Amino acid sequence: MSFYKKTGVRKPSLRPRNLTEVLLNTGHLEFFKEFLKERKADSPLKFLMAIHKISIETNEKMYKFLFENIIKTFFHGKVPAEEMLQCDAPIIQEISHMGHISTATLLMIQSYVMKSLEEKWFKDYQELFPPYPQEGHIEVQTSKKPSKTTTFLQESQKKGWLKMISFIKSFCKYRRFMSNPTNRQAFEEYLHLEVQSSKENLSTSPNVSGRPTTNATNVRSTDLENGDISLVKRRIFGHRIIIVNFAINDLYFFSEMEKFNDLVSSAHMLQVNRAYNENDVILMRSKINIILKLYLNSEIPPRLRVNISESQKDAILAAISEGHLDRNIFHGTIMSLFPVIMYFWKRYCSWKAARSYFQYRGKIFKDKKPSPKSIHKYPLLNGDKTYPATKGGKSSQVSLSKEAHHLSEAS
Repeated sequence: MSFYKKTGVRKPSLRPRNLTEVLLNTGHLEFFKEFLKERKADSPLKFLMAIHKISIETNEKMYKFLFENIIKTFFHGKVPAEEMLQCDAPIIQEISHMGHISTATLLMIQSYVMKSLEEKWFKDYQELFPPYPQEGHIEVQTSKKPSKTTTFLQESQKKGWLKMISFIKSFCKYRRFMSNPTNRQAFEEYLHLEVQSSKENLSTSPNVSGRPTTNATNVRSTDLENGDISLVKRRIFGHRIIIVNFAINDLYFFSEMEKFNDLVSSAHMLQVNRAYNENDVILMRSKINIILKLYLNSEIPPRLRVNISESQKDAILAAISEGHLDRNIFHGTIMSLFPVIMYFWKRYCSWKAARSYFQYRGKIFKDKKPSPKSIHKYPLLNGDKTYPATKGGKSSQVSLSKEAHHLSEAS
């Protein structure tokens, strides 16, 4: 230690854990340099420092000068390179006889020299410092009662993760449930029952078309071409107002968007394998035209028959008119409809559990019975199940909606 006092180098207080920690700490680096210099073994460290210096050099002339200086000092000097670098790696002997040495080769040698330096000298250097106290002593000394803020943050984080896990499980359960046609039909029937829920639904006047927006201010009276339509509204989470009548359309529309995205993925794979042709483009365009005809630009008023805003509809139409055929077309719509579907799915699970409980207890569970006639003047586009139109609604419109949906499912 008297040697270090003479040189004026101050000994660091903390014990290094590895050689990288020594090289990155200025105090340790200077002390380690004097440690090796006393033992006449500082050449490998000088080599590592020189390699680091040229790696951060931006001046080209200076870079060349430093590079040539490294080659001349460590590889073409009087002392052999393996003795100078204290490393027995075979590549060092080969480089000494090379005429041209690249930077990549020097970086490769750097890793060998660093490993050799750590094996030979780091343990001896590490013993100059007192060892860290055992973990048991640290726990005894630092075991303090956490603050209220820390406890609150930990509990909030735990609750957030539990909610996230619960949400993922619920969505996976929904996907499995909807893959079964019988279960899907039961969910659709429940969505019809939701229209008659007088407790949850908002009171509506018969002359409002009720296109849903974030603040529920967009009213399109021009869609009422053939008379009055009774649309039932409801406020869900986020103060968003939706039309309950269109919940089934949302379900089918979401499914059609997923099918279109599957077509896009298939077309991409065909394109990668060079098997893509015009028929794939025609298939995707026909799928989009069916979606537009059924849900976004319907012949039956109102034209927009799903719970999205007019701006989202215009964005979809603009993307299609520009010729885009990718997954980004319906991305915003999927993100908008997903919470609506999950809202009804959660209500359906609670309703189903309550009904099963009362049936198990032997009590009569009172279902909300749908009225014999639909409150719509025109039928919803809900697949195979159709409801009779009132006030002289034409049966041709019902058959048209059925044919359109069958065509959608076939595609």
